[in-house]
Amino acid sequence: MRGRVCGGLGAILSGSVLSFAHGGSLGIVWAVGSIDFMANAKGISVGATADRVYVCVVGRGTFQNSQPLCQYTTEMVNRGFTRFTVDIGQCTAMDSTFLGVLAGIGLRLGQKQAAGGEVSLVNVDSRQRELLTTLGLDRLFVIHPRNGQSADSVIPGEVQLQPLAESDVKPGDKDAAARVMLDAHRNLIQADDRNLPKFENLTDQLTRRVGEPPEPER
Repeated sequence: MRGRVCGGLGAILSGSVLSFAHGGSLGIVWAVGSIDFMANAKGISVGATADRVYVCVVGRGTFQNSQPLCQYTTEMVNRGFTRFTVDIGQCTAMDSTFLGVLAGIGLRLGQKQAAGGEVSLVNVDSRQRELLTTLGLDRLFVIHPRNGQSADSVIPGEVQLQPLAESDVKPGDKDAAARVMLDAHRNLIQADDRNLPKFENLTDQLTRRVGEPPEPER
């Protein structure tokens, strides 16, 4: 059975690591490639079979589309799904909020491993793998490297992918955005204690922003 093409007919990726801040401090964004899509829409699309959830990321994974992704995956876990496949073969950049949302799925499903819980990342290139390893996220996910330069989709053809909204955070609702970002960065720290010095200042700022008491020092 032929799989659905996620985002395009193949890609050539190259990338670099860079810091990113917007409106004060939103963490870090890692550029992981440049890509020729041949007129394919960017964004996050989702779908499911009877026993697995599929997520396809085309373009940038950022704090702007992390909120709807978090809501969708939380809903699917609550419905009993324990197996997720995330295709990042067409993903050109991932910021720390987006990575923290993925980490949250892995952390939650890590408690369900006896029931077959897993998050698989597919079409992972060498730079993406390096990034995941640097943040200790390679221990949360089952990682499948891309085969050569092209990103071959593993999404079954019968899966009807539906696009997620770019953002469910209303313009000007900075507190809601801060909550999403805080939870995501806490996930990164929970996933690997070595991430604490990377994100401690940011999580302190976000904690104050959402009105929570400061966390005890580690």
